[in-house]
Amino acid sequence: MRRSDTSPLLFILLRPVVAMTIVRKSLSTESFDKRLGNRQRFMQFSELFEHFSNTGEFDPAEDALFKASMNSIAVGTTLLGRCRGTFRTVRREKRQVLATNDDRYCFARNAEAHDAYVVHRGKKFRLRPDSMAILKLDETFSGADGTSYKRFTNVHLPSGALQAMVANVDDMVGVEFAPGGALTLAMDYSDLVLANDRVADEAGTQIASHILDLVAIGLGARRDAGEMAGKRGLRAVRLTHVLNILQRRFTEADFSAHALAAEAGLSERYINELLYEAGASFSARLLELRLRKAIDLLAQPGHHRIGDIAFACGFNDLSYFNRCFRRRFGLTPIAARGPLP
Repeated sequence: MRRSDTSPLLFILLRPVVAMTIVRKSLSTESFDKRLGNRQRFMQFSELFEHFSNTGEFDPAEDALFKASMNSIAVGTTLLGRCRGTFRTVRREKRQVLATNDDRYCFARNAEAHDAYVVHRGKKFRLRPDSMAILKLDETFSGADGTSYKRFTNVHLPSGALQAMVANVDDMVGVEFAPGGALTLAMDYSDLVLANDRVADEAGTQIASHILDLVAIGLGARRDAGEMAGKRGLRAVRLTHVLNILQRRFTEADFSAHALAAEAGLSERYINELLYEAGASFSARLLELRLRKAIDLLAQPGHHRIGDIAFACGFNDLSYFNRCFRRRFGLTPIAARGPLP
């Protein structure tokens, strides 16, 4: 991971994936100097946030210690993000609109347990817990609910692509959408990607496409676009389920594509097609997961027996593990082992 030149507290990673660029960003007050006063914490966060996103401004809560955390993944022109903190108001001002020249749609979900209120296009509307709304990033907006803590998930989608799929999408800006259906699934899918961001390296293009499809279906896509998106959206749901099972069970020595298919309730052939479309076969994904876990364990301080680590990661043949490890990382497991405590 590379550190941004703007501050040691703002982390950014860029990686090209299938003609798209993956950009990860993370910002948290947990990394701030503990000796900073509340006002100093807020001012430092505000300065860093301008480099992080410049999508808006925040007013701190007056009755709580200021703390905030944000993380985002941009896949081409699609962005997934989460934010939480002790904010009194959140707003996008004219200066951010002019500075960013961003005309994307911002699909936002209130992830807190209390109502939020948003002002956009001259009207105020309520955003209940888990409800969602579409905002336009080339216009100003603000949100306030009288509480000291806010949490939300947001997805930025290219305007041209969404307009091509949903005829009247602009009429839906500034309207509350109740939780449920494809819109909630799109936000859940975004949260899953943000929590397991390595999947973006393997399937960045597919992730952006799946989220756009799910949002379009939820908003009522045109018939032809909706039929196509529906088929892709269903595959996206199934792929997410398959990847979750694989992530949970890859350390089992006897885990196989047949076992994965049985738990997922799908055919083994369909499983292989899903995984291959998303960037890698079952066997390649299984091996990569096991090797990544092995190198993480080897890097930890302490005296680790190579055989114990190999078996803990799902390998049942030490010679095969050594060959695969050296081919993948260019060094032996012994050379990768962390220092003694």
